[in-house]
Amino acid sequence: MQYRVATEQDVETLAEMRWNFQMEDSDRPAVVGQAEFIEFCSDYLRGGLQQQTWVYWLAEQEGEIVAHIFVQRVRGVPRPSWLTNAYGYVSNVYTKPSHRGQGIGTELMRHTIAWARQQEIDVLIVSISEKSLNFYARAGFTAQNEWMECVLK
Repeated sequence: MQYRVATEQDVETLAEMRWNFQMEDSDRPAVVGQAEFIEFCSDYLRGGLQQQTWVYWLAEQEGEIVAHIFVQRVRGVPRPSWLTNAYGYVSNVYTKPSHRGQGIGTELMRHTIAWARQQEIDVLIVSISEKSLNFYARAGFTAQNEWMECVLK
């Protein structure tokens, strides 16, 4: 298994996996067809790479991407006591069903966290579901901080 950061060559595959991930357990109908979604999502992901606002971590086995984790780096407004603070928004954590339960996601998260530390990201945040709670807890995520949310939609 190879763990690495995605390049532009991976974008279309990531967009297709995003479609699969979102449709896997969704009770909501798609508002566009798969091909249109993949094109739209590919443009978005490519832009994130080009603007260096997103990093997409991959687990790859024999040339096939089998898992991924997306991290958006968000820089904080400078403070007199802390000029370069940043946090990472973790999203789109997905392992193909045929590769689940093998520790691939856990190892991929370990690589992602190590990268975040090297980037001097102060905190990683993630929106969890009941299904994913144990996965994030094993990786060291907790719900004991000052973050609150205002759901707008």
